Amino acid sequence: MNKLGVTTAALALLAGASSALAQNSLETTLDLMVRGMIDDGSQVTYDDRITGGDGSVEYRNLSITSPDGTSKLSTAWIKGVPSAADPSVVTFTVADTITITGTGEGAEFTAEILSRGLEFTTNGLLREAMSNDDITVEFKADSLRLEGGDPASPVLRDLNADFGEVTFNMVAAEADKRVEGSLDFSKFDLVYDITVDGQIQKAEQTAEANSVTFAFDVPDSEEDAMGYLDGSKSAMVKMSSGPSTFDSSVDSPEVSFDMSVTSGDSSILLEMVDGTFTYDMRGDGLQMTITPGGGMPFPPVDLGFGELVMLVVAPLNSAAAPEKAAIRLLMADMTVGEGLWSMIDPGKTIPRDPAQIDIDLEAMVQIDPMVAAAGGDPAEAAKILSLDVNRFLLAIGGASAEMDGALTFNNAGPFPMPLGSINIDLNGINGLADKLVAIGLIDQMQVGMALGMMMAFGKPGDNPDQFVSEITFTEGGILANGQPIQ
Repeated sequence: MNKLGVTTAALALLAGASSALAQNSLETTLDLMVRGMIDDGSQVTYDDRITGGDGSVEYRNLSITSPDGTSKLSTAWIKGVPSAADPSVVTFTVADTITITGTGEGAEFTAEILSRGLEFTTNGLLREAMSNDDITVEFKADSLRLEGGDPASPVLRDLNADFGEVTFNMVAAEADKRVEGSLDFSKFDLVYDITVDGQIQKAEQTAEANSVTFAFDVPDSEEDAMGYLDGSKSAMVKMSSGPSTFDSSVDSPEVSFDMSVTSGDSSILLEMVDGTFTYDMRGDGLQMTITPGGGMPFPPVDLGFGELVMLVVAPLNSAAAPEKAAIRLLMADMTVGEGLWSMIDPGKTIPRDPAQIDIDLEAMVQIDPMVAAAGGDPAEAAKILSLDVNRFLLAIGGASAEMDGALTFNNAGPFPMPLGSINIDLNGINGLADKLVAIGLIDQMQVGMALGMMMAFGKPGDNPDQFVSEITFTEGGILANGQPIQ
């Protein structure tokens, strides 16, 4: 079955389309693009160019060499066919194998792009120069792989990447000046063995169900880009992956180690929508092991996370009225292997319970980017009006510290003055402090000072080794459990 290419060849051909947008003939358009590549210094050769009665154009034994001569792409054939229903739409197909040769760090390398059912379709090549129609791009392949390397090579000994089934769709709306699209590939299996600057790097990686979606407005100018701040423009990219593994090694005279990483589902979202910036990263079941090579001055490192969440929501321009900002940080079921623990606590005095960090904050803020850009008073550029501590938890070594509460802020003075209260709950702190003294990390005097402060600002809770406190911020001063703090 015929195949195509968003290969380097096809991309190179499409890159010169600007000089041929008004052409209605695919033959003429491609001739102009090839001529443009040659004028830019590339070497383009082919054995034959076949034109069909349907307006199709096929190049046989096509070869493209970069202007500096360091890389070359070749394939048995590449063919473009205009659609009978809409002649501005062209579908390209290419031979199953595309060969890439080149040089890197003074050594030659060869790789092949192997495909099945691969097609690239667009209306962007033959559309009229003044057209306002949307530009569409579609790329699909039943399978797509990259294979290369030579075991005897001093640089590229192995390179294999298998993307499985691939689909890519993009629409560029000329009238709305907006681009939207998505990329999906059923897997990402990667193996490589290379040498870079004398450092040998090897890796094997697998990942399931990978996808990327994106949408963004295209500004006309730097001034127009300010629309991202006031909400008149937006941008978004989201990446997600299923369960994955990564095993690698690095070996050189300076550094040597092995690393192994496994994870469950993960995702990252970056967006600027309605004048608000959002960063949202989530992952499950992350486990990482680093094993140093001979002579490396650190022990094996094992880190694990049951769940990871990092969320930041911030208004980009809330000068007219306060808007909500949020921060969420969750590191659930964190574990550290004995390699690190043994450095500070070889006798296992401290409990190895999984650690927890859970921070959930919300605030009402006013941000004026124009004041900040002009170098104005920071207090005028950003103001905090309220803060809700929905949750603050730090738990490690059998001890925990928790906080919650709500504050408002008076911004009339040089510094924001808080009003409200924060509840603090400390558990197991005394016991953990005694263990830290026992292994020599802190001394008894430091423990005494810390316990003295807890007793001054807190009171015993219902459970053993528990201190609780309510810190209240008033216009007249700060209170701890109703008593003024001197």
